[in-house]
Parts: sequence; C-alpha cells; structure tokens
Amino acid sequence: MQLSQSHFMDLPQFEGRTKPIIGICAMDSKARSKAMANILERLQATDRYAVVFFGEKTILDEDVEVWPVCDFLISFFSQGFPLEKALQYVQLRKPFSVNSLVRQFLLLDRRVVLEMLHHVGVPTPFHVVVSRDGGAKIHPLLQSVVEQRMGFRLGAESSTVSEVEELDPDTLRVGTRTIRKPFVEKPCDAEDHNIYIYYSQAQGGGVRRLFRKIGNKSSEFVPGPAHVRTEGSYIYEEFISVDNAVDVKVYTVGNSYAHAETRKSPVVDGHVRRNSEGKEMRFVTALTAEEREYARAVSKAFGQRVCGFDILRTHGKSMVMDVNGWSFVKGNDAYYDHTARILDARFQEALRRRWFARFVDPDTVGRATYESRWVLKGVFSVCRHADRTPKQKTKCVLQSPDVVALLDGSASEVTLRSPAELSRALDALDAAQQSPHADDPLARIVHVRDVLARKIAMPGTKVQLKPQRSPCGSVQLILKWGGECTHAGIVQSQDLGENMRKDLLLINRSLLDDVRMYSSAERRVLSTVAAYGASFLDDSSASFMDRVSVRADMLDDSTDAKDEMEVAKQQLRGFFDFSGPLADNPYSSPAMQLPPELAEQGPHEFLHEMYDIIARLIARMERNFARLSPAQLAQLQPDWCCNENADLFRERWKKILSSFKSDDSVVYDPAKAGELYDSLKYDALHNRCFLERIFMSSEDLERELLSDPDQQTSESEYPPDPLFSQQDVRTLYYKAKQLFDFVTRNEYGIEPEQRRRIGIQASVPLLRQLIQDLQAVRNESQARTCFYFTKKSHIYTLLNLVFLSNMPTMASYDKVGELDYLTHIIFEVYERKPDADADVQREYSVRIGFSPGANCFHVLDTNIDDTHALKVLPRKNFTHHIPLESAISMLQRLVEDDCVTEK
Repeated sequence: MQLSQSHFMDLPQFEGRTKPIIGICAMDSKARSKAMANILERLQATDRYAVVFFGEKTILDEDVEVWPVCDFLISFFSQGFPLEKALQYVQLRKPFSVNSLVRQFLLLDRRVVLEMLHHVGVPTPFHVVVSRDGGAKIHPLLQSVVEQRMGFRLGAESSTVSEVEELDPDTLRVGTRTIRKPFVEKPCDAEDHNIYIYYSQAQGGGVRRLFRKIGNKSSEFVPGPAHVRTEGSYIYEEFISVDNAVDVKVYTVGNSYAHAETRKSPVVDGHVRRNSEGKEMRFVTALTAEEREYARAVSKAFGQRVCGFDILRTHGKSMVMDVNGWSFVKGNDAYYDHTARILDARFQEALRRRWFARFVDPDTVGRATYESRWVLKGVFSVCRHADRTPKQKTKCVLQSPDVVALLDGSASEVTLRSPAELSRALDALDAAQQSPHADDPLARIVHVRDVLARKIAMPGTKVQLKPQRSPCGSVQLILKWGGECTHAGIVQSQDLGENMRKDLLLINRSLLDDVRMYSSAERRVLSTVAAYGASFLDDSSASFMDRVSVRADMLDDSTDAKDEMEVAKQQLRGFFDFSGPLADNPYSSPAMQLPPELAEQGPHEFLHEMYDIIARLIARMERNFARLSPAQLAQLQPDWCCNENADLFRERWKKILSSFKSDDSVVYDPAKAGELYDSLKYDALHNRCFLERIFMSSEDLERELLSDPDQQTSESEYPPDPLFSQQDVRTLYYKAKQLFDFVTRNEYGIEPEQRRRIGIQASVPLLRQLIQDLQAVRNESQARTCFYFTKKSHIYTLLNLVFLSNMPTMASYDKVGELDYLTHIIFEVYERKPDADADVQREYSVRIGFSPGANCFHVLDTNIDDTHALKVLPRKNFTHHIPLESAISMLQRLVEDDCVTEK
C-alpha cells in the first residue's frame, strides 16, 4: 500500500518532520558504497523517507546519546565497526532494525554459526573443532535472546577439545574423532580469512592457502608435506568437491526473496576472474526448492533480513558452509529493485503497526537532534583526467632561420595548435630540409617533418618551440601527438560524476548548491570535466562549462619543478646505465624501493631482458605484416577506435623499440617507461584482439585464422577463463608495469627532501587554493563542493605532500601503487553544530579519501565490454578524522616552506 502525504498527517510530529527517517549506521566503505546508494535511491524515489548517514566520525568517536535519531535502522558489522556500541544505541532509541544487531554476534565465530545451522536443520559438511581458547564466547544478551526465541542454549554443543594428533600423513585426530585429508582448516574467528586446504598423499599432498583477494589472486598452492597449524582455534571440515568447480553465493532479502550467483571456486587455481568494473565475475543461477528453504531458515535463525551465505553443490545435494551477514549483490538492477521494494513494504508495515520508539515511547527520544551529529559540509576533490590515447613525441634542436622564425621574436615557449599554425610549422620544416643549416641534423629534420605531415590532422597534435640559451640562436622543436581523452574516458567520467552526485544527494544534498570546478588547460582534462560535470550536475546542455575556471597556473605542469625533477631523472638514468652489481651502483638509494624482480636481476639485466622481448615481438609483427594480406590483417581486428588502425599500431610499437639502444648492453632513458606501459595498457583495453594476435608466430597465427570459431565453444555452463594467451606480451606487461611504477614514483623525488621540494614547486598554487577553500567552508554558513581536474604530475606531487605534511595516514608511502586515470584525492570537511543551549563553538573535522582511479593490475585478463572502460575503484579512507585547524596548519607549513625557499 502506498501512503499518501495526507496519511502522514495523523502521525505524531517528530522534530518538526513528518517523513520517517532511515538511519544508515555502518562503516563508510559500506554505507556509501554503490550498491547501498542504488537501494537508498529507490527508497527515496517513493518520496516516503528521509535518509540520515551516521558517518564514521559519529559512530567511532561520539557517545550513542548524540547519534542521530531514526525510525528505521540499517546497521551491520564490518571490520572496525563497534557492534557493542551500535547495540547500545538500539537499546536506547529502539528503532525498527532491518537486521538484528544482537544476533550479529552469532556471525563473529564460525563455531556458533555451525551450531545455529545444525539447530535449524541446515546441512553442513562433516567437521571437527579444535578450541584452544576455551570455546566460543557468547554475548549475554545474545544468549538470552536465543533461549527465549529458539528454546536452546548456545555453546551447549561447542567443543572445548584442544588436543590434536596427526596419526599419519593423511589422518588427523581431534579428541576422540578423526578426519582424513583432503580437509579444510578454518579459523574459528570469522574475520580471519586465512583458510587452508590440506590434500592427501594420493592427491600429491601440499596445501592451498586461501586468503582475502589480493588483485586477481585468492589463493596459492604450497607443495610438499604440510602440517596443521598448532596455535589458535580451528574447524576441520571435510573438503567437498563441488559441481562445475564453482561456489554459490546466496543473497536473501526477507524470507521470500533470494538471489544466487556462481563464482569460480578459489580452490581451482587461485585466479580471480574480474569484469571491467574490477569486480569478481559471477553468473546468476536458480536455487532449488530445498536451497530456498535453507535461505529462509538462515535469514530467520540469524535475524538478518538482508543476508549472504555460501552454498556448496555436490552430486545433486547442497550444503551451507558459511553465513556472512549483510551482503550486497553488485551491479544487478533487478536485485536492487526487489530489495528496495521489500524494505519499503516492511517499513510501511512497521508504520501501520507502530513498531518503533517514536510511537511507543516518545520520551525516549531525548534531546539529540539531527543537527547534533557530524554533517559533511565540504568536499574538495583533486582528480586526474580520464583514459587517454598514448602520448607520443619527437624532438630536435635546430638553428634553421625558418624554424626559429616560428617564435615570432618571443623569448619564451610558444605552442602551435591550430591547423594554420601547424601548416606554418610544416612549411618551416620543408624549408629547413631543402636548405639545411650546417649544424642541423638533416636526418632528424626529415623524420620530424614526415611525422608532422602524417599527424597534422589528428586531434591534439601540437608543436612546442623552446628558445635555447645559446649564442647561435637555436630552438628546440617538440612535436607531440596523442594524449586525447578516449570514448572509454568519457564513459568513466560520466559514471564517476553520476556516482558522486548520488553519494552527495544521500549524504547532504546542500553540497550541490555551491559547486565550483577548476581545470587544467589540456584538452584531455577539459574533456574529462565536460563529461564528469554533465553527470554530476545533471546538466546535459554542458552550459556549466562557461563557469569552469581554467587555471593552467594551478593545474598544468609547472616549470618551477623542472630543474629538480631533472636531477632525479639523471640519477635514475645513471642507475639504469650502470652495469655492475647492485651493491656497487653509485646511483642506488634505499629510498628508491626497488621491486623484488628488478632488485634480483639488477637494473641493467632487467632492461636487457625487456629489450630482448620487445625485439622478438617486433620481429614477429614485421613478419606477420609482410605475410598477411590486407583482408587477413582486417580479420585480426575488424573494428578500431580512437583514430587507430593497424599501420598506426605498427608505427607506435616500432617507435617503442627505438627507445632502447642496444649493442653489447642496453641504454634506456627511464623517462620512456611511460610510453611502453601506456601502449601496453591502451592496447590491452582498446586493441586486445590485435595485440594478442599480431605478435604470434606466423605459423600459429595462420592456423588460428584458418580455424573454425564455432568449434571452440565450451561444453561447461560456466565460461572458461579469458586468459591472455600471448606469453611474451604478458611477461613484457608485468615487467613494464614494475618499471613504470618504480620510475614514476622516483621521478617526482627519490629522497624525502627532494620529494618535498618537487612537490612544493609543482603544487603550491593548488595547495594555496585548497587551504583557501578549506578555510572558506569553515567560515561560511553554506556547504561547498570544489573539483580540481588536473594531470598525473599534480596527483603524485600532492600525494607526496600529504605524506610529508605529518598527517596521520592509514597507508604508508611504499604501499601506494599506480595512480591511474581518474585517481582522486578528496578532502571531506565535517561540521558539528552544538545544541542550541550548549555554550560551545561549532566543531570541524577533515578526512582525506583516496581512490587509485580506473586501476586494474591484471588488465590483460580482465573482461572488457564494448566501452573499453575500466571502472574507477571505490574511494577509501586515507586518513582518520583530523581536526580541521590542525590539517590546515600542516598544509600551511608546506606553503611557508615554499616562501622560505623562494627567499
């Protein structure tokens, strides 16, 4: 039944509001997730509810008496969540709770989970328990609730056996019971995901260690004899060989709806299959009638209306192996629709029956008001541009009068972009080629002129002219092309803008009343702003672009940092050119943080192996281009995007090889590391078919072209892994990524003091703007949102400054990996207004959030859809809450350091 506004008029007034409030009390990573936003957006679309987010600052630091008051509570445990404190809040305020808080204590110990499943008749694998901690600790209130509601006492069946004996290599005795390998060893602590599977001698022995997914890996196999762990409490469970090598994840919403998906079991090979959003690939599956009964029993017994659990299917039977509490289905609109509809129905029933404190006992509400909680008042996001085509350039220093004349007498750098300006540059190079200056390299003139003639019509092509400090009046001509925002970048920007809009509308919609956008002058950055802004502001007309402040001085590359960065690059060049032992390398520094493989091989040998791989690949490519007809080349990849074609692909890769100079050794400019990695990643996303095939041996490629694709289908209902088959390309990609991550991190400063100097020189204008905006949101009454769209250099240097500012970060400097497209660093300012009669000032706190952008380590094995777009990874907290004044002071000290440096 849909309640009209008039229906609410007979409800008691509550703090001046008539709409019931849904309170979200969970850690921010869960409360502000995309899945939660999809559900809450649907509930708010009914126009029947207001939503209030408690926020981590309130949940962790404030007493429950001042937590926001709500009518309906969505609250659930995750790492770091104070479950006991949330239970105190429920006892104090008595809201209608979607999931029982007290019964969530059931989920913290796997022994208790198994005991509850056994009591309600849900089958589980055979198991024995080793309790070295004296048995499961049962919360007193939980014990009372279970006794009253279910008529049995928790812990009565729990084992307190602590004696374990390995009778032989395959048999384990626990007390008086035995279990044979293969078996699974699970920690009793449900938050410990280090689960081991021990294999029998007949299976070859060894142990597979399962763990929380790291990148595309969820387990690893360790061969040889393996003994069970001797410290801690464990459940030893019969290993079940599941049908089709898949697990089943079940998601319940109430007792009438359950959604199920299959995923590849982590015991197969430990390789996680991911889609373009970076999520584990799953496939919807139907539940049997028996499994639906299990879903109802689990939801009811554990008191969790929204709940997830795992099923094993084997030989036509099903068993439950774990219960996870609140769980979301990711990226499934049908699930979001069902969940919102079911929750709406339950909330409306609670309204009709008046099942919560505002009707039962209004006096329990107390004086805590909406205004007394911490409210997000300011959002300041520094964001890198979206996916782009590979940036390429070629350059030469010339004294030709025709080329020097392009400066038009300017003593500073000149950039030529328009078709007319580029035509002038081409004419000047023609003249320089026909009448070369005696000191000009003719071969370079011919090369640069040829490239400009072919790239002149491509978007983003430009010529930079830099006067040289020399008596001969020379000029450095730099021809650049590529670096344009791709169609994938537009999709990424739109998605991120839409998600941010949804997030802020739920958290505090007044944040959209004052939105300010700043942008670099680069075309790819402006394209990102246009796509992001249209989604965030819900303005398809793009008229907002007139209000975007283009601040090249603040958000483009700074020449002030050029000299210091060149010092770092020179050290890196020396480091890679040195061919002796690493210990003797005079350019090495502990601050460089070498990747293990690079340290083991040595930098020179590492580069030599990369050169050999690239040379081998280019040789294969050249043979294939020579042997294949145009029709066969087109067959390798029928559709191209981003103004690419097979010939441009070939040209780009040959240029990559030319970056290495090889005789007996390899000399490599580490500044070229970005070109190689950019091309590999770009082709993995946009030209994967061609990348995988053109580097095959000619014989293998011809066999593939002659094969019948209709005969390559799998009989399994679960699709095979989409692993990238070209091993040389795979090896090159991982080496190139190691090289890129190492070089990029260090070119912005090797030692901390050098990172500080480069960071200040590159980012002080941005830092000053951030400080000004942080102060403004503190001093003014209205909320504010600011975006600063920029390039890679400002993201790296700003992050370095955050680390060097002495802010208490939650991750160390060496743990931050690649800062990919649409990486964003967000400063969130929270305000707490005191009660009207409180004699205290408003309080302000800031927290920094961070997302590494559209990042995927295993991009070669990621399923990519037609957009070719990787999804941006969710933002995570980078710092705890910091008093705003302290944060501003830390940033101001960096600016003051810059003033001292200038003096």
